[in-house]
Amino acid sequence: MLEWGIRNKNNILTAAFLAFGFLIGLGIGLLFNSQKPSPIIIDKNVKIGLTEDQSRFSQNSEKQLNFIGGNFVASINGKMYYPKDCKSANVIKEENRVWFDSAREAESQGYAPAKNCSW
Repeated sequence: MLEWGIRNKNNILTAAFLAFGFLIGLGIGLLFNSQKPSPIIIDKNVKIGLTEDQSRFSQNSEKQLNFIGGNFVASINGKMYYPKDCKSANVIKEENRVWFDSAREAESQGYAPAKNCSW
């Protein structure tokens, strides 16, 4: 083993020098790369998860609509509102559902009670 080291002394020194140079270069690169990951900022005032149709409808409408949940539901394309447990309410596509906490709120937005649901 000693003989091999003596014969390849130049190769070993070259390999060590290259490895040492690589490590120094890597350390300098990391030292000067000051880009840190930016923090995630959550804005609670932004509507999250709106489909493109809901977003467009919200922007182009004078109505104040809730796409999250409530006791009554209507379609952004319809004129009737339903209690949330009405079978007809389940036919409305999820992306078209508008929610209201009360019948009065739905009626104030121009919706009328559906006649096919028990009130």
